[in-house]
Amino acid sequence: MPDMPDMRSLLKFRTDKIRSLEPHLQNVHEKMWGKLLLVSLLSLLSSNAASPGLVDVIYPPVENGPDARTPLYFSLIQSFSGQYISVYSLPGLHMALDFINQDNTLLPGYSLHYVFTDAACDRKEALNAFHHQVFDKVITNKLGVIGSGCSVSTEPTAAISHYYNLVQVSCIASSPAFRNRVLFPRYFQILPTDASQANAFYAMIRHYNWRRVALIVQDENLFTAAIDELKEDLFKDGVEYTEETLVIVEDDIIEGLSRDTFDDGSRIFIVAGYAPVGRQIMCEAYKNNLLYPRYLFFTISWYSEGWWRDGVEQYGCTQEQMEQVLEHTLTIVFLPSARYLDPSLTTDTKTNLTIGEYLRRESEEYVNRAPLNISKVDDLSSDCYDGMYAFTYALNSTINDLNTNMTLNDMANNYVDNVTGPFRIESFSYENSVVMETMFKNLERTNFRGVSGDVHFDSNGIRAVTQFIVLQYRKNQSTGDLESVVVGRISPDLTFTFEPGETEDTVWPRGVPYDGVTVNEEVLAVHVALTVVLTFLSCAGIIFSIVCLLFNFYFRNTKLIRLTSPNLNYLIGSGAILLYLAITVTVWPATTATAAGVLCNLQVWLTGFGYSLCYGTILVKMWRVYYIFNNPNSQKKKLHDWMLTLMVLCFLVIDLAMLVVYSAVQGSRGVLGAERVDDDETSNIEEGHQGIPRDFYVYVCSSLARDIFLGIFYGYKALLQVCGLFLAFATRKVKVKGLDDSKWIAATIYITSIVLAITILSLYTLGGLQNRFSGVFTVGLFIGTTFIMAFVFVSKMHTLLRDPDGKRVFSKSSPSENQPPSS
Repeated sequence: MPDMPDMRSLLKFRTDKIRSLEPHLQNVHEKMWGKLLLVSLLSLLSSNAASPGLVDVIYPPVENGPDARTPLYFSLIQSFSGQYISVYSLPGLHMALDFINQDNTLLPGYSLHYVFTDAACDRKEALNAFHHQVFDKVITNKLGVIGSGCSVSTEPTAAISHYYNLVQVSCIASSPAFRNRVLFPRYFQILPTDASQANAFYAMIRHYNWRRVALIVQDENLFTAAIDELKEDLFKDGVEYTEETLVIVEDDIIEGLSRDTFDDGSRIFIVAGYAPVGRQIMCEAYKNNLLYPRYLFFTISWYSEGWWRDGVEQYGCTQEQMEQVLEHTLTIVFLPSARYLDPSLTTDTKTNLTIGEYLRRESEEYVNRAPLNISKVDDLSSDCYDGMYAFTYALNSTINDLNTNMTLNDMANNYVDNVTGPFRIESFSYENSVVMETMFKNLERTNFRGVSGDVHFDSNGIRAVTQFIVLQYRKNQSTGDLESVVVGRISPDLTFTFEPGETEDTVWPRGVPYDGVTVNEEVLAVHVALTVVLTFLSCAGIIFSIVCLLFNFYFRNTKLIRLTSPNLNYLIGSGAILLYLAITVTVWPATTATAAGVLCNLQVWLTGFGYSLCYGTILVKMWRVYYIFNNPNSQKKKLHDWMLTLMVLCFLVIDLAMLVVYSAVQGSRGVLGAERVDDDETSNIEEGHQGIPRDFYVYVCSSLARDIFLGIFYGYKALLQVCGLFLAFATRKVKVKGLDDSKWIAATIYITSIVLAITILSLYTLGGLQNRFSGVFTVGLFIGTTFIMAFVFVSKMHTLLRDPDGKRVFSKSSPSENQPPSS
């Protein structure tokens, strides 16, 4: 093997390349990585040594002897520890490496070996591992890098590996950031990016028409970049979303995780974070009873098998509790995985190797096997198998290109000291850009069928998505274990279809989870019992008014009734009927805006005209008594009933003017429209297994500048009340039986004033309390109207019964000798 180049010369060469590239870095993120590279190399220059604590593992063992093939090495950097343990994917790589070294058509005369170092899924550890391998004094020059485990540890190595003329292939990383060819120019990725998985999440959201989701994201670029793309899709589709970014403080503990993390009204949660984050979130979800069918969680697909069991007790949950909250949870897998392909399919990597045979040998022969003794295998193992073959095919093609193209061979030889013949691949050094560029072009042309499906790369070196698999965690009815089951597939056009044998009922046995937006709505009318009682009172009041009017008509020629102006009494009775009708209109059921709007307008017109007819007539009768007994002038003008009727009509015209003008301002709504508001009397409930809310609403009367209109309209009525109080007080000493209504009318005015005040307050304070408002408003109308009718008519009925001939009408006269005019 060639001697190791002078370290200081090499570092100076790399530093100059970094500085020359920096003007081409396009954004802050890229400059950050350039500076990271510069800092990392300068730190190595000062230390002039690799980290002494790192221990390498070589596989397969190098053969010795005269017939041994020449060993070639590549750097394998994976995570044996940290937030994501990627070595569970290495059984597939081991199998591929064994097949490659057994295949005489690949790398003839050579054997291929990896040198393994742990990156611990950490940026700093990954850089240390990379520099340790680059400056290894035993195995000096590796031909490329497969790694470096998770996306977090892969980013720094993929950003600097090309400066050492190394291509890098990853079978684990999936961050959308790797699509940047400027920042990662010689990087290839067997997995699609997590941005593709974000598209699959969106496909499921669209399929079920969920309109609100909650995004819980670990503060790592791998997850935030993917979720940012998902948010763009959600925004375009009008889906409401909230985002909670989680920060790891130490020992993988999330800072500030609590009920508030979930308490935003959402029911659908997408969790994007490494397994320790996923465990804590799901444990907290269990503690807050966020279980199916009321809640649904989407989790990351590439967690290792049984990820929820590892150390969950430190978060305060048991394995059984974690399985309970995970049951029916969904996860989405990129299709490049052997587990989800037809087991009878064959591959291009080894003659007659089927997917089923691969899976069998992987689990039987490559678990708990030296040198790494990996205890289990995960779904990405097949991707690492194909990644190993992609790297080897490119290396094999590069060797063939160098052997057949002497111009290329001579260019590669320019980087070799003491040239003794044609360039050979084992003479590669980190200055040799010709080998790297040839490897890069051969990787770009990759196209074969592997155990995880077809393998080829787009222009950014990322494997394209062919399909997504939707998995659901379910309890195995036989064993009681929680396992993932394929329930559907998502095509490249983001269409979801169920797997054969799966239906809506099998996936969601207790109903599709509710998204927190769609609600069952119910518009409530006045309670039936209250409607019945008040309608009965209204009808009784109308009948009572008709009886009073008949009494007035039948006895209109008697002395007593003639003194009370029977023609005006007809107006009082008519107004009372309108007020009683207003009671029925107020409580009549209305569950549509149109019906409620009609009733609102009827209510205000009936109440306004009824009050003016009923109370206004009493007012003018009181004014006539006041006029007669407080103006002792023999020449004063006689007041006839038709004059008083005109005064009442004036009150009606004022009402009509206000109502017509305000209706014109409102337009098609009329005086008042109907507005739907929350029913403050009925608590919203959750129905069914999914806990879908049922919200209750009522229609209330509303309008533009409603408060101003009601203030003017009822203020005018209150002014009439004040006038009535004054007239009742001024005529309190009148003693003529036919005219001494002052004490009754005064009582009526006092009562109706109180009722009017309460009614006005109810309009402003009980708008959303439909039953209470209807009860207060209508009972007030009933009491006030009934008192008026009783004092005007019942008192006369009682007097007429005791004195049918009217002999005692003038038994106690007032000091004035003037008698009122007859009607």
